[in-house]
Amino acid sequence: MRNKRLIFMGSTEFSLASLKKLYEDRFNIVAVYTREPKPVGRHYKLTKTIVHEFAESKNIPVYTPKTFQDGLQLEIFAGLKPDVAVVSAYGLIIPQVILDIVTFINIHASLLPRWRGAAPIQRAILAGDDETGISIMKMDAGLDTGDVISMRSVKIDEEMNYLQLSEVLAHLGAEMIEETLLDLDMSLKKATKQLKEGACYAHKIDKKVAKFDLSDGAVEIVRKVKAFAPAPGAWTELNGKRLKVLDASLVKNCENCKDDLVFESSDGNWVAKIVQPEGKKPMSGRDFRRGYLRK
Repeated sequence: MRNKRLIFMGSTEFSLASLKKLYEDRFNIVAVYTREPKPVGRHYKLTKTIVHEFAESKNIPVYTPKTFQDGLQLEIFAGLKPDVAVVSAYGLIIPQVILDIVTFINIHASLLPRWRGAAPIQRAILAGDDETGISIMKMDAGLDTGDVISMRSVKIDEEMNYLQLSEVLAHLGAEMIEETLLDLDMSLKKATKQLKEGACYAHKIDKKVAKFDLSDGAVEIVRKVKAFAPAPGAWTELNGKRLKVLDASLVKNCENCKDDLVFESSDGNWVAKIVQPEGKKPMSGRDFRRGYLRK
């Protein structure tokens, strides 16, 4: 399968792990599709995705269409004459007319049918799931509804945040997609229909979802902090100003936390380990408590 013509479609750090794996293992990557460059930062500098930068550094042709809803993009994609397309956190809807060109294989960060959609890792942490994993599936026109080729699970440690869990899953996904592609015909024969029971949708994450009130339960707050670290960052209002909490833990024994930034809640206490006050750089909860709350 390494000599087959492969198109890779992805846009994030999660995607990059699989692209690197396939490149290092000498798969014939004829093109990479990724999201178009976006203005970033105070000066709105046009910035390419990390996948875009890697592909260019390896002299792989890169395509960044805004949409596939025009004949030109269909012509370009078909003209690449792919044998298979691999999709990983791409971020653009792929219409049926493109899906009909070649077999599309998706690397999805959940144990399908649980957490179909855009933010499966964050939603698994928010829900307090004990485990998540990677599903390799054959794509169809539905939202992560295709036949599943393989699945492997990962235990979610309560101290894991989004970035840490995403890294674990990204490397697992890279291993699994390589195994899938090495004998694609056999992999496709093993594909099975998804169960209908237990399906749920992982809605996109925005800053409104990341907000919490100090009156919320400790378990809920800590899960939000873990799910949204490092970005967009869970946040609340304290003394009339926004306070972002970048790391937090439940407190089981408070004997040795007199200098910590501890909050009481209806279902227990929690400690803010790393915070970012409005307009300031991140700092430890202890430094915030000493420098801001004692003024």
